[in-house]
Amino acid sequence: MTSRGRVLVATIVLGMALAVAPRAAYAQDKPSPAEAEARERSRAAFRKGVAQLRAQDWTAARASFETAWSLFPHPSILLNLAIARLHTDDPVRAEQDLVRFLSEDGGASPDELASAREALAEARSRLGSLRVIVSPPIARVAVDGTAVETVRRADAGTGGVVAEMRIKPGRHAVSVEAEGFVADRRNVDVAAKAEAAVTVTLAAVSVPVVPPPEPAGVSARSIVGWSLAGLSGAALVTGGVTALRAKSLSSDYGDPQSSRYQDPDARSTGITFRTAADVALGVAIVSGAAAILLLVTDLGKDAPATTSGTWRTHPRMLTW
Repeated sequence: MTSRGRVLVATIVLGMALAVAPRAAYAQDKPSPAEAEARERSRAAFRKGVAQLRAQDWTAARASFETAWSLFPHPSILLNLAIARLHTDDPVRAEQDLVRFLSEDGGASPDELASAREALAEARSRLGSLRVIVSPPIARVAVDGTAVETVRRADAGTGGVVAEMRIKPGRHAVSVEAEGFVADRRNVDVAAKAEAAVTVTLAAVSVPVVPPPEPAGVSARSIVGWSLAGLSGAALVTGGVTALRAKSLSSDYGDPQSSRYQDPDARSTGITFRTAADVALGVAIVSGAAAILLLVTDLGKDAPATTSGTWRTHPRMLTW
């Protein structure tokens, strides 16, 4: 008898045996009314799944056992659920169910344990392992479009992480991405009962340094000219303000009605403001004149260079 045939026989036998086994689990304690209702619905779904297993309606049996598990997740349900998943080409989840059944269902009989181990061997014969070592550690790994969790492992080095999964044999698309790095996409072939390992090191995205463009049509001469014009305006305003302040202090100094009449401090401050006004006016005049020269006239511009061919345009000069 083939391995697949042995699993089929075990399925039918287990369908008859486990139709009664979960009853003890359902009645172990005194649940609340809501819990009791959920257990009863789980038991009904389980019995329905057993009948569907006997009829070899694997897809329907799987749905029934999944419903039973969602209502009351007792480990004893996992054996029949795993066998249904195995017959619906889902060996990955079947392996998970069987491992959990063997580790958690302490009340399983020797026959149930033997059948579970046989089914587990069948599931593992249909699976391979895929191991992806990636760096940098922030990289995200996806296999066939599904994200796979990464973990730090000593064998991945200080700058890497590992993504491991059980998978059906065949060619699978592996995608590794990370912000600031060039994504890597490749196909990896996985064989049954074997491990395929691949190492992916992402390369950082190189960003070229582009100098900022100079403003179109603006020369250094224009920039200096407008800067001097601004300085001239600021100096002119400053000179006007300080001149008005000096005049005000002068009036107070000579006004007998003022509190600052003949006040030496008022006279000294007034002289300071008058001097500042004179200096500001001088700066305004000089910078304004320089701005006009740079912005309005051609004074100071480089003359166009001449070439040796200029003499050829004046043949008369050569006849002297």
